[in-house]
Amino acid sequence: MSSDHIIDVCVVGFGAIGALYAFALHQSGQVRITAVCRSNFDVVQGYGLDIDSDRFGTHAAWRPYRVVRTVEEAADRYYSYIICAFKCVPEVITTPALLAPLLARLSTSPPKQPTSFVLLQNGIGIEDDLLAELSKIDAPTIVISGCCWVDTTAVNGGRKIVQHGNERLVLGYHRPLNGDDSNADAEEVSRPSLERLCDLFRAAGGNVEATPDVDIARWRKVLWNASFSTLCTLTRCHVGDVLALETSRAALRDIMSEVLSVARACLPPSASREEILSDMVVDQIIEHENPQSVFRPSMLVDLDNGRPMEVEAIIGGVRRRAKAKAVATPKLDLIYATLAVVQSKLISEGK
Repeated sequence: MSSDHIIDVCVVGFGAIGALYAFALHQSGQVRITAVCRSNFDVVQGYGLDIDSDRFGTHAAWRPYRVVRTVEEAADRYYSYIICAFKCVPEVITTPALLAPLLARLSTSPPKQPTSFVLLQNGIGIEDDLLAELSKIDAPTIVISGCCWVDTTAVNGGRKIVQHGNERLVLGYHRPLNGDDSNADAEEVSRPSLERLCDLFRAAGGNVEATPDVDIARWRKVLWNASFSTLCTLTRCHVGDVLALETSRAALRDIMSEVLSVARACLPPSASREEILSDMVVDQIIEHENPQSVFRPSMLVDLDNGRPMEVEAIIGGVRRRAKAKAVATPKLDLIYATLAVVQSKLISEGK
């Protein structure tokens, strides 16, 4: 493919999720990846990454087109897509602050072509601060959310990315903050950007779905994260352990029921909402899980490794929406208060 048709993509955060989907985009043959490797630069630059993926195949010592240590180094050019694959931990740093050099470039010298920010992150409301910051910039921008349903991890000291089993990526775009009829033009820009991104993943064999309402998809994902992830983390046990007792299964149901109540209060009625967030979804989620599963959610893995967790993004986001809609969430409040203590210790010890 000629350089005129190459799509420049910046991936910020090159852990398992970022590396896997960067490799997928590379496999499309249409993309040039700039990888911002804040903690694993030496590994990626010096050795590359071994990829072992049921979905995207295997590759030894793969290196992206460009590997940099910092966002500042990456902000020397424009990108069609800026993929945010770092954990959303605003207690440590907000997304706009982390992306500040890239945002500054858009602000001081706006490009004619739109820049799409793709949030491959967990949580509710994680797009809010980025949308607010982008509303101050006179440049065409789009915010796309992605819900990753995939079991992938980095092993061998970060030199190998392993992905086994199912892989599914649900993508959709967020509406600009002002939300009035003048956003019709923004919709016309957002839709082609979303479709092109989906086509790139499909070209690599990815299982990708473009959703017309990404907020519904996010609430469906947080049902699992707010229940299984938090209980596994608080007990330091894997999914099968949490499913083993009727008391913990009941707790899972209660937590998900609270989240479901908040979701229904926030989302306008629609056929999609009723289908995806039906009365049966809580039991369906529990029944779908393998009772013998030894899966350890990423929140627990972060705790195991002494890293800050996605407490604010996952639980805090739901609680903020609940408060705005006057929905009581006593169980989520207790989980949040407990995890906040652990989070505070992780952050203070990491300084």
